[in-house]
Amino acid sequence: MEASSESPSPEVLADGALAEVLQNEIVKIGDLRRNRNAPTHYEGIYRYEDLKTIGPVVCDWSLALEAAGFVVHGNLQANVELECVRCLAPVVIPVALQIDERFVFDSFVDRSEKEKELLSDDFYEVVDEEGELDLKDLAHQWLLLESENHPLCGRAECQF
Repeated sequence: MEASSESPSPEVLADGALAEVLQNEIVKIGDLRRNRNAPTHYEGIYRYEDLKTIGPVVCDWSLALEAAGFVVHGNLQANVELECVRCLAPVVIPVALQIDERFVFDSFVDRSEKEKELLSDDFYEVVDEEGELDLKDLAHQWLLLESENHPLCGRAECQF
């Protein structure tokens, strides 16, 4: 999907929140922080050159601000075409992912800690407070990591 200079069109969701259909996959983090009324729901429709998909990859995004950063939740739906690892026949694998990613602003990160026991709150991505978040790239990373790594077709000789 090519980036467009047009601003996305807002849409009102059932819960009254604003949603945007992304023309451009980039979310400006500074705008999100400064404007509490900025849309926090997005819909992305993506295609990737390195992945064979049947139809587009569709992802509904939700961003929630926190004191030290924000959380991104996404529901990704796609049909990925892979090859059977035994006979190399094409196999279409439906993919449904729940994406949950935590981002912390760099000014809140203590880089002086050398060793510590990691807790669940310690797994996050550090971002610049005036930076950008590429939702298309985030969806691509999750899709690659969560895709079937040993696909088999339905033929009996491949299922043994």
